[in-house]
Amino acid sequence: MEEDSMDYTVFLEAKQLRKQAEDDAKLLSNRLALLRMEEQKALKKIEETRRKAQEIMEARIRNQELLKEKEEKERLKQEEERLKLLEIQNTKAQDRMQREQRVEGCKAKNRYEAKELKEKMQENLEIAERKKQEELEIKTNMKNQIKTQKSLAQEKRRLMNEAKKAQAREELERRIREQEQIRRNYEDSVSRMEQEELELIQRLQNTQLMQQSVYEDLEEAMRS
Repeated sequence: MEEDSMDYTVFLEAKQLRKQAEDDAKLLSNRLALLRMEEQKALKKIEETRRKAQEIMEARIRNQELLKEKEEKERLKQEEERLKLLEIQNTKAQDRMQREQRVEGCKAKNRYEAKELKEKMQENLEIAERKKQEELEIKTNMKNQIKTQKSLAQEKRRLMNEAKKAQAREELERRIREQEQIRRNYEDSVSRMEQEELELIQRLQNTQLMQQSVYEDLEEAMRS
């Protein structure tokens, strides 16, 4: 009884240590979330500036392409008239070929359906025979299983009675190990998040430098 009380005390201590590690992890996680938010804002501003510079360049390109498009439309119109003439000639030949293919397709379909029907009938016979054998095996197995289950049920009740006391102690020890493992996991998580926090701060600084460079590119594009 005294040993069980000591084990429960160890469990409470492990649970308290786990709670402290969990609180540390939540605090650091909030700081990381703020840093990520700042990074996303800076990246969004960079993207907007780049888009403005891109729009200026695209407007210039569209003006050049409009002239090319007009010339291309005229060329396509002439090509379309030539293709229409060829299409009329090809349509007659294709109609004749399609009629011949439909006739041959009907013949092939009839042959295939007759063969498929024969194979299906043979398959049904084989399925019926297999089902008959399976039903016989199921009945035999059920009889054997009933006998085996009665014997196993008696043995199971005996083993459950013997294992009940040992299981209670093992469960308490498992809970202690579980709390200790959770605490270690939170401590590891805190360590990783501290490293990530340092990396995010460095990335945010780099992003701010990139943002300044993009603004300068936009100013240059507007002056051009």
